[in-house]
Amino acid sequence: MVGRPAAPELEVGLRVLRCLGMLDRPMSLRVLIVEDELILAMDLEDVLTDAGYEVVGLAADMHQALRLAEAKRPDVAIMDVNLARGTNGVETARRLREHLDVPSLFVSGNLDPKTRARAADCRPLGFVPKPFSHNDLLAHLELAG
Repeated sequence: MVGRPAAPELEVGLRVLRCLGMLDRPMSLRVLIVEDELILAMDLEDVLTDAGYEVVGLAADMHQALRLAEAKRPDVAIMDVNLARGTNGVETARRLREHLDVPSLFVSGNLDPKTRARAADCRPLGFVPKPFSHNDLLAHLELAG
């Protein structure tokens, strides 16, 4: 867990999915992690891999993310808002959606109403505020898959 417990409705949803055996099956989603904090990116990679997702790469900035997405064709990107080298997660998500039809799940400590409004144009899968629990993240991805 990275921070606080999962929201009660997500915990209930996860219990239902586990009871139905839906979290025990291998996941087929290919995930690109776009996060400039290396330790957090590696933690996300471990959590997703342990849950059966295929992590196709880690990117710290928009340019890395676009190159990796072009080469690896992920199904979804986990996207921070503030990225390395002055790049922006909202713009990165917009480009991924427009050029490759890759949706993003925003995982960030910067999810104020203005940022959410800008990100809405990308048709995101959702928003997970930092700090977050692994269950929050997995529940959002399960609903996306």
